[in-house]
Amino acid sequence: MIPDRSDLKRRSSDELLVLHAVRLAGFADSGAVVNRVDLPASSVGDTLRGLEGQRLIERMAFADSGGWILTDAGKSRNAELLREELEASGAWPVLHATAEDFESSVNPRLVRVITEWQLDRADNSVEVLLRELTDLADALSALMGELAARLPRFARYSRQFSAAVEKARAGEDQWVAGVGRLSCHIVWAELHEDLLSSLGRDRSTEPRSGDR
Repeated sequence: MIPDRSDLKRRSSDELLVLHAVRLAGFADSGAVVNRVDLPASSVGDTLRGLEGQRLIERMAFADSGGWILTDAGKSRNAELLREELEASGAWPVLHATAEDFESSVNPRLVRVITEWQLDRADNSVEVLLRELTDLADALSALMGELAARLPRFARYSRQFSAAVEKARAGEDQWVAGVGRLSCHIVWAELHEDLLSSLGRDRSTEPRSGDR
């Protein structure tokens, strides 16, 4: 049976979006979750409280910051929701093809650029590296188009990567590989994790590619 075209763009449930955002961030306060989902802050807050009540996430405090992490039950529920979404959307072939193209084409380029930026960034190479990041932003946008049409939660990656590149080109170097923000490096690493986890693959068992 051919699916109705209206089903091809399927928004993920609030539960999956928020739970998965916590997983991808590793440790996330409300603001970090809002930055990773296309939901109002009030909806994010309500969903976080509901997940905490179900013991799928738990609140942790480190120094002056506080946020949520997944519990073991939350990790299991997250994996279950990802499986259900993939089955309902029929997006497995597109997801698999996108993940394969990501691994073989754009990911090695990003790893090289970030490594050069962090370890051997001479003044005369900065513009070259920023130009390569701009090219990668265009490549990522093209790569993610079909998958984002099937699973809209993936649309944020090309948008946020391009935004980080623009800030870096404006002279804010921390947007290339900085932590505590959705820098090029962080967005890319979360996309890599998202592709693998959505396919039911554990990144800890994957061959290391050096992108995080």
